[in-house]
This record gives sequence, C-alpha cells and structure tokens, in this order.
Amino acid sequence: MYSRLTQKANIDYQVLSRRSKKGLLKVDLREMFRIKAKELELKLEILPVESLCLHERTIPRLERSLILEFRNCTHLRHPVIVDENHIVLDGNHRIAAFTALNIKYVLVCKIDYLHETACLRYWFRRLSDIKSIETVKQIVEGLGGRLRKIENKAGLEKTLEDDCFCCGIQTVNLYAAIRFPKDIVYDCVSAYDILEKIQNGLIQNGIKLEYIPCQYVQDHQFCEQLKDEEMLIWTPRITKEMVVEAARREKLFAPKSTRHLIPARPLNVNIPIFWFNENISLEEINRRVCEFLENKKLKRFGPGQVIDGRYYEEELFVFYDKE
Repeated sequence: MYSRLTQKANIDYQVLSRRSKKGLLKVDLREMFRIKAKELELKLEILPVESLCLHERTIPRLERSLILEFRNCTHLRHPVIVDENHIVLDGNHRIAAFTALNIKYVLVCKIDYLHETACLRYWFRRLSDIKSIETVKQIVEGLGGRLRKIENKAGLEKTLEDDCFCCGIQTVNLYAAIRFPKDIVYDCVSAYDILEKIQNGLIQNGIKLEYIPCQYVQDHQFCEQLKDEEMLIWTPRITKEMVVEAARREKLFAPKSTRHLIPARPLNVNIPIFWFNENISLEEINRRVCEFLENKKLKRFGPGQVIDGRYYEEELFVFYDKE
C-alpha cells in the first residue's frame, strides 16, 4: 500500500480517546476518536451520509467507478474530510457513491475549516492541441465574455487578486484575462459554471484537458516546458468563506473547483463497510468504531509521502494493526 514512507518526524501529537484511565467517558461519544496534532485537532466520527453537504458536482465517470469499487470493497480505508458544519472538503465522490448505494453511515475526519492552517487552493486547467487562441476567444465571446491581453504574469496575478471571479490564460507567449458581465458571472459558483462551459467548448473542438495544482505555474521549470500548442487556465480565486456560504445555500461548484490542503490527515482506518448499514444507533456504531481504532497503533509521518500514487503535502497519521 505504501509507496514511500519517510522516517517519523519529531513533532508532538496526542491521541484523545473517548475513555479516561478509569474507564469513564471523557468526551461525548459523538466526538469519538480525537487526534491532537500540533496545529489542529482531528475528530474521527461516524455520521449519517444524508447529513453531509457536498460542495462540488461530481465527475460522472469517477462516481461510477467508485460505485463499482464500493460494491465489491469490504473496508473503508480513509475517512472523508469534513468541516464542523458537515461540508465535505475531500471525498465528494465517495459520498456520492455511498448515497447511490444507500449506505447509511460513513467515517469522517472533522476539522476546523476556517483555521489558518487549513488552506484552499485551486485546480488549474492545462489544455493541449490548441491550434489558435482565436478558438478560445470565439468560445468566450459566444458565451458573452471578453478576452483581454495582460502584459506579464505579475499583471495576471494582480488582475485575479483584484477580481476573484475572473479567469486567466497563459501560453508560451501570451497572458490574458477572461471576464464576463455581472448578469452572467455574479458569484463564485457562477464563475466556475462559466469556466466549465468554456472548457467543455474547447473539448468539443478536440482539445485535451488535464487538471493541475495551481502552484505549478510558480515553478519556472514547469512554465519553461510549456509547449506552443498548450494553454493554462488560471481559475477564479475564491475564498473558504465563499465555499461555506455556497454550501449553506446548497449551490454546488463545478467539478475540480477547489483543492483543500489540511495540516494533518488520518489514513488506513480500514473500517468494515457492512458496519455502516447495520440496524444500530449512531451512538452504538460510534462506540464500536472508537474501540476498533483504540485497538490499533498510530504512527505520524511528516509531509511528502507518496501513497498509492498520491503525493501528500500534509502530515499523516497512519493506523495499523498491533502485532
């Protein structure tokens, strides 16, 4: 399972289970299993799937793949990341799959989303096989927007800072901003909706799409390797408060709108999935799962691990069976 795990870092953390030394309840059972990291507390808790609030639309292909996977899977390996208001920050496709399979409960890791160490980043778009910027301009203008050239990268960064609903374009020899009138783009969700229409129009023209982390554009070597027929779309710079407000209003962002970086993440819980559909109370399943986790060991690994092909920038708290 683990492609690469470096030596454990020398940073303190504390496991706060639900029981005191005398065996009495120390915290409310609903809080379940807690890990006190240096910067943030992670609370592992079972919640009803129907109580969770998605903030992005799913990609149908990925959702179908997970539905098939969970039909044949016996354990949930990693918890879904949510905030205190049950907004799903990482795991939208898993929750959509659980909903489709009528699974009642799921294990979540609850965090303080508005804590300064929980960061909101973005997925930029890398497009290839673009023969002419005129194709992009025609699609943008056909949707009611306009494309304006910007002098350099610093100018594009400043433009997007000043207008968080604006998109940017970067090619080998061009920087440009894409803007729409306020009757078309009037909030953070509509900003990503119009971006989705732009990229869909480009795909229909035979252009290939790839999602990349936003920080790639700050890598000089990455930008130097950009090819003549490639283009990067800088996505709107929304805020965490905007994400929370949109979720409260039950307005879903387009897929791959947000990329959340949290300071620490628990992995490898391996909870039996059939537990999530048993006819027991929420309190009882929380008690059972807490005891299950208390009987495991927990190791902390520093940032920079690669697990199952995924690179983790955050600290990891990895559960494993006692010998």
